[in-house]
Amino acid sequence: MSALDLPGGGRRYLQVAQQLADQINDGEYATGERLPPERDLASQLGVSRTTVREALLALEIMRFIEIRVGSGVYVLSEHLRDRDRGDLIATDAVGPWEVLEARRVVEGHSAYAAAQRATDAQLDAIEAAMERMAAAIDDIPVFDQADVEFHALIAQAAGNGVIESYVAHLWRMRESNLWSRWYDLTRKPSNRRRSVQDHRDILRAMRRRMPENAKTAMQAHVDVLGDRFFELKLEPTDRKD
Repeated sequence: MSALDLPGGGRRYLQVAQQLADQINDGEYATGERLPPERDLASQLGVSRTTVREALLALEIMRFIEIRVGSGVYVLSEHLRDRDRGDLIATDAVGPWEVLEARRVVEGHSAYAAAQRATDAQLDAIEAAMERMAAAIDDIPVFDQADVEFHALIAQAAGNGVIESYVAHLWRMRESNLWSRWYDLTRKPSNRRRSVQDHRDILRAMRRRMPENAKTAMQAHVDVLGDRFFELKLEPTDRKD
């Protein structure tokens, strides 16, 4: 039986995770061995780098591999592997890239509508959340809570209950193991400071009642999160293979 048997096919990154797990279990990659560079894996498997990265995150959560930023991706010992597969496989978990793609659309419109409809009191509340973020660069739990509030308040100010519920749902998806591992790899103070500046840009456009600018600022903010996904160096910069 396949190491990661997926009923109904499953998401593409999970299919790739299954292929790699099977190769590891079959001994094609030995314990302690470094996997090929992700660009090579993407070419071999006929998928994008995004799919490969999500597959590697899934395999790390299940303890098949260890991602060492700046060094490579290494196979872990067989006795560490999670053969129960966990929530990730059982629920056919949505990958971080899908969440970001949906956030770009939904929250872009949320900011657009809020720029048109938000009351001054709502804008003041959004600004207060942003300022709590700025004051908590080194306090991650406080920073994260203020970040959630900032986006939730914008969705509320958009004046559409469906949009508000969609935004809340997308943010709950950030609680998955896959998202958490990806996000943890990109954690650093400079990124949090950039997020605060992005939020200032969004708020400024909303205060000026410029819907298109608010939408663009929100989408640019989400794009930055996506860029960080690819900025992670999973292999040594001097690697020759």
